[in-house]
Amino acid sequence: MTKLHLDMEIECDFDLLGMGSHVGSHRMAWELNRIFGWQLAFDREIDSKIKNIVTKHIVLRYCNEEEGLDIALILNRVPEGVLASGASSLDYLLRLSHGVLESEDVINRIRNSNLVTLVTFLNPEKSGALEAMFELDIYKE
Repeated sequence: MTKLHLDMEIECDFDLLGMGSHVGSHRMAWELNRIFGWQLAFDREIDSKIKNIVTKHIVLRYCNEEEGLDIALILNRVPEGVLASGASSLDYLLRLSHGVLESEDVINRIRNSNLVTLVTFLNPEKSGALEAMFELDIYKE
C-alpha cells in the first residue's frame, strides 16, 4: 500500500515573543499595559498535556478591532510544567497580531522594563505551543 506524505506549510497570522521575568502574570500585564497603553485582562486558562501531565496556563488578552490589535500574554511556566516545550526557560509568551512587532518597536520597549530579564523572538512552529496559539482563535463562551 502506498503512503502519501502531506507537506503543508502552516502560516501563522501572528508573531510570538518569549519573555523571562520574576513577576507574576498580573504584574507583567500591568507593566505591558503601562508601556503600550493596552488593556490586557484575564481571558481564560488553556490546558496543555505533556507526558500525561495536564497543566493550566493563564491567558491575559487585549483585542482592539479598530486598530487591528490582538495581543495575548500567556503564562508559559507553571510548577507542573510548560506550555511551549521549545521555550521551557521562558516565563511568558506574548502573541501579537502581525505588524505590531515592528510598528510598536515592541522588543526594544519591553527590554527597557526593569521587570523583564529577557525578551526574544520565537518561531511559533518550533516553540511547541503552536496548537495552543491556534486555540486562542477559538471563540470562548
